[in-house]
Amino acid sequence: MQKELYLTAENQSQKNDFWVQECKQMKKYVAFEFNLSKAALLILDMQNFFLDEENHAFIPSAVNIIPNIQELIDYFTKIKRPIIFTQHIDTKQPEEMMTKWWRDSVTAGTEDSKIIPQFNTELGETIIKTRYSAFEKTDLEIKLKEKGINQLIITGIMSHLCCETTVRDAFMKDFEVFYIIDGNATYTEDLHLGTMKAIAHGFGRCVPTEVVLNEGRKVY
Repeated sequence: MQKELYLTAENQSQKNDFWVQECKQMKKYVAFEFNLSKAALLILDMQNFFLDEENHAFIPSAVNIIPNIQELIDYFTKIKRPIIFTQHIDTKQPEEMMTKWWRDSVTAGTEDSKIIPQFNTELGETIIKTRYSAFEKTDLEIKLKEKGINQLIITGIMSHLCCETTVRDAFMKDFEVFYIIDGNATYTEDLHLGTMKAIAHGFGRCVPTEVVLNEGRKVY
């Protein structure tokens, strides 16, 4: 697969406008509104494995979602809403499909497995996951429901794998999902746009970072 740098600081506004219009064509009405008093910020797999440009798994456009996610971290910290980071680790079990499919993935305890140093993980909690979905074989659902959370602001990587799978699972567990279009990334714009269209049609709202911040500022 040929990787693309499809998102930059210079083209972000233009890309957001295009993506929003594409998503609007998928669903003509808004199923739910923001309620940040019931929301948590979920940050998926922002690890050195995917963000160190020396690694084979490097995602070029992911570098440019870091400032947007940081804005959301700062805001959720300010309004005292939960922040949850996930850290993907491969179990290395040969019978598991994740191992069969990817072979060379994230190894526990390595520098590559760590969440990038730009994010202060002490501002939230970290969940270890071994599958695409942050809900699969974790206690994420229990933690969220214990806190009375029914909305998720989802960011991270990769759009078409862990992010989309987590969105779908969240929908099936009755969470209202906001997928941040400039806060998620993957290897190509086609994959990213395909994810957004699927989510907008059947699973959640696709919005830019600024929409979440602006909606929150109306209340907080």
